[in-house]
Amino acid sequence: MKTIGIFFGSRSPEHDISILTAMRVIAGFGALPEYKAIPVYINRNGEWFAGEGTLGNIAFFQAPRLEERLVPYAVSSVAFADNALMLLPPRKFFRQGRPIKIEIAFPCIHGSFGEDGTIQGLFEMAGVPYVGCGVRASAIAMDKIKARRLLTAGGIPGVATIEVGREEFLRDRSRIMGEVKKSFGYPTFVKPNSLGSSIAVSRAGNEQELEWALEVAFQFDTLALVEQAVENIKEVNVGVIGHRELIISEPEEPRWKGSFQNFEEKYVIKGGTIPQSGKGKSKSVIPADISPDMRDALRRAAERAFRAIGCSGITRFDFMINTASGGWYLTEANTLPGSLQAHVWQACDLPLPELIKKLIGYAEERHREEQSLTRVFASSVLKK
Repeated sequence: MKTIGIFFGSRSPEHDISILTAMRVIAGFGALPEYKAIPVYINRNGEWFAGEGTLGNIAFFQAPRLEERLVPYAVSSVAFADNALMLLPPRKFFRQGRPIKIEIAFPCIHGSFGEDGTIQGLFEMAGVPYVGCGVRASAIAMDKIKARRLLTAGGIPGVATIEVGREEFLRDRSRIMGEVKKSFGYPTFVKPNSLGSSIAVSRAGNEQELEWALEVAFQFDTLALVEQAVENIKEVNVGVIGHRELIISEPEEPRWKGSFQNFEEKYVIKGGTIPQSGKGKSKSVIPADISPDMRDALRRAAERAFRAIGCSGITRFDFMINTASGGWYLTEANTLPGSLQAHVWQACDLPLPELIKKLIGYAEERHREEQSLTRVFASSVLKK
């Protein structure tokens, strides 16, 4: 039986969404007796906690005095041993408690310190197989501007965008307002460069709203995107899983009531676009209400983008379609979709436990490839 560490939480604005994703994944392991799932929670201060039982129950995180109840699960240090991650509890009366050995890592951390390549680097150093994209692909996909440049260079269209730095905005905001008005006018959409779950994403219908939207975005990032609004919009998402051999999902069409799919539409409103349990119903339409030609074009683009970024494991690609002109744009790549986009894969006849098994298999496949590489080079440079 292999021990799988489910890493979640962390110092990220998407901390709570990470908990929801982890609970969904842990529930999926209930149908996989060949694995032992160990919840590894990282709180907002960066402190680690691990252990079986209540850490894998959403009620534990909803009850009061969470920090007090976390104490028995505390991890004091992390060690590397035999291609495993060892989680060491605090010493008690000069005795070290029994360590928890993690043989495969399953990161469920959205946003900073988890989806951006940072914790992936820790797993690489430990020599532990881990689910999802590697360090480089995670970092590229998390940086919306760099990912868009890469994909546009590869012939995949993106929405017209102006990049705005925080210092630049504070120094000369009037020039930025003028540039936006001259380039594509209003309305526009503003989003932080390296954040997900639609946190701090705003629609600006005029100059004052644009200024406010940028001020909000710069609370979360030092770089923001101002995007031209796509007219007659239809949003469609396509999921991709695999490593060398890929499986492309049916396109999903999220449905929402407001002017765009915000945080509340995704996660808070009952029956949101991303259901948080196997029993929840999504507002999404699967397969999306698009033509067969558009379906094929978006699925091909998702596959090309997956390869271009260097993804592995799982990624969701978000597209916008102008239903009047037929034009489409890839807006971003999400290397850890909320709740693994399990509702989409379920609609593609891949239930959550089977999805989890495949993701672990892809992690082990990539790990074997990397283990076959030469990482040590003996030279004579230091010889006298």
